[in-house]
Amino acid sequence: MHISKLLNFLKDPHSQKIQQHKKRYQELDELLKVAVDIKDAAAFKSIQAEMREVFFEYLTALGVDSLYKFSPHLVLACLISLKFETITIPLFNWQVSTVFAYLSMYFLFHLVLKTACQTDYDHTR
Repeated sequence: MHISKLLNFLKDPHSQKIQQHKKRYQELDELLKVAVDIKDAAAFKSIQAEMREVFFEYLTALGVDSLYKFSPHLVLACLISLKFETITIPLFNWQVSTVFAYLSMYFLFHLVLKTACQTDYDHTR
């Protein structure tokens, strides 16, 4: 049981922190709406200041998570480039860096995956 928790943490160590920040931001947003409804300027400013802080903590957690997920791919691309410096694209007979080709395919894959997931989400509504 402990090993599965460790593996889940190593797979996505920042997900809980990100979800906590997201949940806190949503709670503050609700409080902000209440402050607007009751026309309490002091509460509005206070909540808005805390929202900014939570938002920047959320962005920081997202940035760290992105680096955590991206860095192994950069290392792998560099290791592959030690063996194969360039790759030839047959259709155009272009030679491109292995690192550039790998990272381009990585970003293209995630863009297509995100678009496909968004399309599936839109159809389920």
